[in-house]
Amino acid sequence: MSEFEVRLAGSGGQGVVLAALLLAEAAVLAGKNATHAQAYGPQSRGGASKADVIVSDGEIDFPFASRLDVLVALTPQALAAYAADVRPDGLLIVDGTAPVTATVRTLALPITETARRELGGVLGANLIALGALVAASAIVPADAIEGAIERRPPGGSAVSALRAFRAGMRLVPATGEVMALS
Repeated sequence: MSEFEVRLAGSGGQGVVLAALLLAEAAVLAGKNATHAQAYGPQSRGGASKADVIVSDGEIDFPFASRLDVLVALTPQALAAYAADVRPDGLLIVDGTAPVTATVRTLALPITETARRELGGVLGANLIALGALVAASAIVPADAIEGAIERRPPGGSAVSALRAFRAGMRLVPATGEVMALS
């Protein structure tokens, strides 16, 4: 891997910024360089929210992603806003409830539904999405994410956060086809 660009996007309150921060911290724990840059709408909850993570073996010149290797879109609005930024050989991960008309490889997964089933509500969907991202891309080892979760337990509970992350990993079909990061 030389450099890998990821954007997690959704609405405020879904935890995309926290999931991206955990991804960046996990990359550093795995011995990579990483940046984390976030942006969200005027509302702290409900407005648009996105966070970019760049992971690299070398120096990173600019913290914002421009040509995405992976986009995780948790809302139809995020999908519409950022799908065009995904490289032709990139990956799009969307919540299974979002309509998808993308021309890139797409995984439509029941992210929110899995959060409800595994955690009893929608909180934690960000960690389920993060698990799917790691399983589909191998951008960082799963144990590095788990280490980041244990160091910064979302919602104060590493146990439920780890359960959500692992549930997300299980959502990715075990086809043996993981996105090449070179």
